[in-house]
This record gives sequence, structure tokens and C-alpha cells, in this order.
Amino acid sequence: MDNLTDRILKMSIDRKLGIHPRRFCRRWFGYEDINQFGKPRFTEKQILAIESDRGYRQKSIDLLAEILKIKRNTIDRWGKGVEFNKIPANEQQKYQVYLGYVDVIRIMTISLTQLDERSLLNLLRRLED
Repeated sequence: MDNLTDRILKMSIDRKLGIHPRRFCRRWFGYEDINQFGKPRFTEKQILAIESDRGYRQKSIDLLAEILKIKRNTIDRWGKGVEFNKIPANEQQKYQVYLGYVDVIRIMTISLTQLDERSLLNLLRRLED
């Protein structure tokens, strides 16, 4: 697990991989998850319907403000809906790279919860060293 984690983080940092705020929210809220059969849980049409639901934009703004540690009204000015297409150019890459890092941590955390008890205990012991 350590080697894989190191490789993912190194690749993210070296390539400055980022994720657009809209996609980050979709992933965070589980709308891009894969079901037990390897198929997407939601179609693009279903996701668009969810995104147009009352309250989804505010929920997304609240999440982004919390993660990025910026004011909600700043994110509100990034455009209508959840397209967030008016992010200031001088800030866009920084925010997207940071969201990419957080997404990698989210994925690693989910992966850790899927480890069997013995593997998880071994990992915890290694972290204590």
C-alpha cells in the first residue's frame, strides 16, 4: 500500500493533477461511484438532474468553501449553477490541484477501509515507527 500511495502522490504533485470543482463535488457526493458490477451507479442524465435539484449548488459551495478554506460568497461568484466557469484564471490551477490532492486522500481513505483487519493493523504499526 505504501508504494502505491507514494506513486499516486508523486504523480499528482509532479503532473500538478487537478480536478475541476464540479467533478470534485460529484466524486465527493458519490455520483461517479461504480457499482458492484463495475458499472456507474448513475448516468450522466441522472447526475445532471441531481445537480439541478434545489439545494445542490449550495451544498457544493459549502463543501468547496470548507475544503478550500475560502468564503462561500467567493465561490458563489464563480458562475451560475455548478459549472463554476468563472474561477479567476490566476487561482484556478491552485484550487484544482488542491482539490486533486484532497480527492487522492479520499480515495486512499476508502481503500484503507477495505483492508482486512490484519493488513490494517500492520499498516498502523508501520505508521507508529
